[in-house]
Amino acid sequence: MPKHRSFNADRFLDKFDGLEHYLRDFVAIWKERNPSLNLEEFSIEAFRQWMLNSNDEGKDDLLEALYQVYDLCTERGYQHLQAASQDVGYVPDPDNILPVECLSILVRTHRKLVFQNAYDRNNFIRAERFSIYQGACGKPINDLKLVTRKFKRRLARVFKQIKNSDRVLVRSYQEGERINFVVYHEKRVKATLLLRGPVTRLKVRPVIYRPAQQDYISYHSESGRVEIEAGIASEEEKLRTTFAEVCLGDATFFEGSNSADRVCLEVIAEPDFELRCPEGVTAKIVSLRFDLQQKQNPHFAVRSQDVLDTLQRNQLRVKISGTDIMGVVIKIFFPGDKRGKRIELSGTKSVSFNRATHADEVVNLITEWGLLLGSEDREDIVEPDLEASAFVGSTAAFTS
Repeated sequence: MPKHRSFNADRFLDKFDGLEHYLRDFVAIWKERNPSLNLEEFSIEAFRQWMLNSNDEGKDDLLEALYQVYDLCTERGYQHLQAASQDVGYVPDPDNILPVECLSILVRTHRKLVFQNAYDRNNFIRAERFSIYQGACGKPINDLKLVTRKFKRRLARVFKQIKNSDRVLVRSYQEGERINFVVYHEKRVKATLLLRGPVTRLKVRPVIYRPAQQDYISYHSESGRVEIEAGIASEEEKLRTTFAEVCLGDATFFEGSNSADRVCLEVIAEPDFELRCPEGVTAKIVSLRFDLQQKQNPHFAVRSQDVLDTLQRNQLRVKISGTDIMGVVIKIFFPGDKRGKRIELSGTKSVSFNRATHADEVVNLITEWGLLLGSEDREDIVEPDLEASAFVGSTAAFTS
């Protein structure tokens, strides 16, 4: 279950000092179901008191939307708001002078679909542990909006059977050849609302926030590779087969002879293996888990600033067999990044890293190193029809 950060309403509302009209226009959307809201004499303090004391029917809906506005009030959220707006030619802040709180609430007030697109992008980068499957060839998804609606309806039937709930929401957006889907399961959870109360006492109230479970599917139409993160492991196969059937027209699209055998840790045991990087980028293995074929079946977990060098110094590298490597952690240092990006690979299909930055560069590097197999490595590869592979669809395609 995802963790939801507490909404410090006082700190958020203070950002609208002198800019109350942005907040008032947003609140006006819910005026009909919140009769105690006074828009004629609207003020930040009056709205704060309404949040504390109101029992209006539409209060939870308003506050849930306000939570979502707050969720994008980060540097990364600002970038997603800008990107989603640019996709449709919308310019909410021509002079780039608004603080992110005002920009987020402005977009939510006037362009709800643009806001939802930014919100989905922001959620997608939270996904870190993907399972990777390779199709036999690249295949386009035509009419993304229609396909997304069909995918939602089919998943509703699937989830009804396996978890007795058909409450599901699917949204999608395209970035180049990559098409991303966010699957929201409508199981509600509570988050915390923080407000100042009498004197110095803090007022804390639980408020419905957003779905408890979010699954992610990222499909690369050129290579035919799909990356899936499912909150519940047993649901991963259902997501994969349903996606393949509805979106690609073939439920067995990712069920070739080695479709799921994408991660290849065996190459690390090769004597000439090294992490070659472009200029300005460095990479080191910082953790390696492996067994040795010896009496007592020893298992090792070596952690070092450079594991390969450590193994070499201790005469262990030549003793490792590729089939005995269980998992590896690599740190990649991109220009300007002192902490490094942590990438973990394990099993035959699991890749984990923070996708907020350098996501495509990471995938390209681990593919070049031979740790992630590409479509050209499939034994059952089928050459795609180049004309049929021409992608058709709007770069701003989105459906609710």
